[in-house]
Amino acid sequence: MSKRQDSRTTAERKSEREFVVTRTVNGPARIVFEAWSKPELFRRWWTPKSFGMTIVSCEMDVRTGGTYRLMISHPSVEQPMTFFGHYLDVVPNARIV
Repeated sequence: MSKRQDSRTTAERKSEREFVVTRTVNGPARIVFEAWSKPELFRRWWTPKSFGMTIVSCEMDVRTGGTYRLMISHPSVEQPMTFFGHYLDVVPNARIV
């Protein structure tokens, strides 16, 4: 009988403009990488359904130097919220920073 290790998430505020979330997932690297790098998969899991949030749009150019832009709506907010940034380091099937 195998012992399952639970996923772990830590969050740390580095500065006024930097917030780092580190998530450890117990799963094959290839599948986890696909879930984070393919918009059609990312949209399915990233916003918890229990929060009532919806991803309105999801643009991802997952490569070192590439960018992402997410637009998320919630019934309690009039305008969708936009999150955006760029990828610092991407190693296919291994790492996304």
